[in-house]
Amino acid sequence: MGVLGLLSTRLVRRATPEPPRLGVLPDFHLTERSGRMVGRTDMSGQPWVADFIFTQCAGACPVMTARMARLRRDLPAGVRSVSFTVDPGHDTPAALARYAAGFGADEGWLFLTGPQKDLYDLSTGGFKLAAMEVPPGQRDGSGDGPFLHSSKFVLVDGAAVVRGYYDSTDEQAVRALVADARALQTTR
Repeated sequence: MGVLGLLSTRLVRRATPEPPRLGVLPDFHLTERSGRMVGRTDMSGQPWVADFIFTQCAGACPVMTARMARLRRDLPAGVRSVSFTVDPGHDTPAALARYAAGFGADEGWLFLTGPQKDLYDLSTGGFKLAAMEVPPGQRDGSGDGPFLHSSKFVLVDGAAVVRGYYDSTDEQAVRALVADARALQTTR
């Protein structure tokens, strides 16, 4: 590649600004649908997209998971997806494996479970997203089930820094997520 080619490549990289740094995730150790333990350090080096779901959800979760499946086709190679359950009492590795298979999830898409306190602390303290169990007397039967959680996708860089929040129901926001993931890939 000549000097002009190298210069134009650098100009293109600068034309797409890096997404902001919004906070660092704490360390975590959770169980993947395969049964293996996965921690924050296992995610280092590559960007990833996170969301919070539960497998018995009849509302937003299947829509979010289907959107994540489509999103994976548009993300740059090497960008993982990580779905964390908010219902670890039901969402065992086996339950997550069945759910993941229903959406054609490959090994680059992790489904994690663990102690409820750890998952909720990670959601609220680390990702700064809502996650809570609705008390039985306050459930309205809306189809989302006994858990409230965010419907945002979260872009995390290879150093466990949150780089963006994206409304999973907004096509323009999802396109911005793909562009930001690409910008992170080019600045590595």
